[in-house]
This record gives sequence, structure tokens and C-alpha cells, in this order.
Amino acid sequence: MFLKKMLEYISDKGYVKVDEISQQFGVPKSFVEHAFQELLRKEYIKMFNSEDEKITCASCPLKNVCYIGKSKGIKHYVLTEKGKELLSRENKLVVGASE
Repeated sequence: MFLKKMLEYISDKGYVKVDEISQQFGVPKSFVEHAFQELLRKEYIKMFNSEDEKITCASCPLKNVCYIGKSKGIKHYVLTEKGKELLSRENKLVVGASE
């Protein structure tokens, strides 16, 4: 259940850091890091490291207003297509069950 809440939060925000999830849900960073490892293993999220993604940032239309490119070496996490598909399927099941 917590992993699903994390995925929904990441989906809403677009990208997150460990600290942000820890504060949002009131859980220790070590717990969040473990949860991220599980989501990474299942390929529902991927790590976005600004140092590794300079080319992506350079071509992005939001590069002047986005702080990711300016946060040197800070790791962020974003949903993968697989993660988006999982949330989409989950939402369809919930909507179908309530009808």
C-alpha cells in the first residue's frame, strides 16, 4: 500500500527526492530508500541524476525554470512507463469496482 502511495505521489509531482518522500509521509529516509530500491527493482521508477542527464536538460524547454539541472549530483526519481501503466491499471480497477 505504501509503495502505491509513493508511486501516486511521484506521478503527481513528476519527480521527487528521498528527503521529500520522507517528510511527506513522516517515515525515516532509510525506509524510503528501501522502498525506492524495491520500485527500482520492479522498474516502476528510475533514478534521474542531473550529472548524468545534462544532454536531456539541455534540450528541455523547461531548462530555465526547472531546478533539477541546477541541483548538481542530487538524485531524483521519476516514474517509468511501466510505473505509469501500473497506476493506470489500478485506477481503472478502482473506477470499475465503484460503478
